[in-house]
Amino acid sequence: MAQVEIRVNGRDYKVTCDDGQEQRLQELAAYFDRQVTEITDDLGQIGDARLMLLAALTVCDEMFEARARAESLENAADELDQDTVGGASRAIEAAVSRVNEMAERLERA
Repeated sequence: MAQVEIRVNGRDYKVTCDDGQEQRLQELAAYFDRQVTEITDDLGQIGDARLMLLAALTVCDEMFEARARAESLENAADELDQDTVGGASRAIEAAVSRVNEMAERLERA
């Protein structure tokens, strides 16, 4: 296990993680620290517990919105009918056919 020192709200914390995950943990901590900083800028120092709670809720809200968008995109793809799904394929096949026809005409000319 690796140990990483991260900084949140001006305080250092030592956190363990799997070997090779140190950079990812630093990135996550930096993102979370930015959330904390935004809240601190708006509300001031309101105590670590409340500050961390509000930042965690903000990050959870972002995650829920991202999940909802991903689910919406998946559902939209499921709702496409076969004609729509195959439309791009048919358009490409038609273009290939036209190019082949032009090539044949050029060869004959």
